[in-house]
Amino acid sequence: MAKSDTDTGELAHALGAELQTLREGLGWSRQDVAACSDGAVTPNTLRSWEKATRSVTVGHRELAGQLYVIQPSELLLRAQRRIEWVPGLTVDLDQPAASQLPAFHPLVPWAREQRRRGAPRLQRLSTHDVISLAAELQLTTNQLTMLFSIGQPTHS
Repeated sequence: MAKSDTDTGELAHALGAELQTLREGLGWSRQDVAACSDGAVTPNTLRSWEKATRSVTVGHRELAGQLYVIQPSELLLRAQRRIEWVPGLTVDLDQPAASQLPAFHPLVPWAREQRRRGAPRLQRLSTHDVISLAAELQLTTNQLTMLFSIGQPTHS
């Protein structure tokens, strides 16, 4: 099964960069933050979060939110923006359903089935839909997004 780029890779690095930006924006060293945490984190832990060598769990995001006075959801949203991860996606089902391009091979049966069931040509997939579909097709969310973007008209 394919590993999602937003699980521990690209998103983890973006989250770490956001934590470092918040810390530096406050003019704090890692030692300063550790001192404010009453022993909850060490400078080494902060470094591992910032460099994405250690996962930032939901609990860690809550702790970071307390330390940097930011909602954990806002912290995650900022990290998502860093990697231009778009929540949701509008797709044209007819494009992969009719395509002969080898790249579309994983999408063809899914798109055809959607159209057969009477789904409208243009579909808005939620973030959950994109993640679930990518897992089902054994693609990363980035790969799936790229496939849907091939040949899509650009709107300014």
